[in-house]
Amino acid sequence: MNSVSIKSSEYVIDHPAHLFNPAAKIQRIPLFDGHHCVVIDDFLNNPKALLEHACQQRNAFRYDQDNFFPGLEVNLGRQFAIALGQYFMLHLRPHFQARRELGVACRMSMTTLQPAQLLPLQRLCHRDAESFPPGVGIAAAVVYLFDRPALGGTSFYRPRRHDDEIRQLLHHLQHASNDVCDQVLETKPAYLHASNAYFELMHTIEAKWNRAIFYEGTIFHAAQITQAELLNDDPRSARLALNGFIKIKKNA
Repeated sequence: MNSVSIKSSEYVIDHPAHLFNPAAKIQRIPLFDGHHCVVIDDFLNNPKALLEHACQQRNAFRYDQDNFFPGLEVNLGRQFAIALGQYFMLHLRPHFQARRELGVACRMSMTTLQPAQLLPLQRLCHRDAESFPPGVGIAAAVVYLFDRPALGGTSFYRPRRHDDEIRQLLHHLQHASNDVCDQVLETKPAYLHASNAYFELMHTIEAKWNRAIFYEGTIFHAAQITQAELLNDDPRSARLALNGFIKIKKNA
């Protein structure tokens, strides 16, 4: 990947509507139980500019202990979020039965933690939201900004236990030590990348440079990381991604 000028990077962030490729091919991939994932290759017109922005903002990335993301994040700002929401409503609303957009958050992230550093909940799949009022939902987006597939794509999971038991598990592990987590999950510290007693791996979307995926945020999912030793905090070689969350009002 060749570097991009600072001017180009700043333009993309200040004028994010020009970032998205309106001609990119949209594929709808079935997952399970009626759920699906929308995959869009060549999603960004100039992904290198966003990579360069990440390099320029490297010192601004922070670890947020409140959301359990296993790495570093930086907010992309309101204008970028607005542009992503507009793209979603223009191109993807039928896939999510979206009537209107209620709010968007957008950030870049680098997954950096090694297995021994993971908190118990970071060793499981997760949902971006558990539930919403009737008629409200959330779509989540990931754009892979790395060209090394071994860094891992995204996997989707179906619970093997009743909802109440899953809630109890997550609550228990939120306050548990890693030794307790080892006993509960019957594994050593690692990113979840296969089925276990509580969750069944149903589908994996492979990572690809400039590939975007959109999915329901209420589905359990996890980064498919099997080679954690590759993780680092240099945007040019890290598991760098753009993450978006679009809250929607659904069709009646």
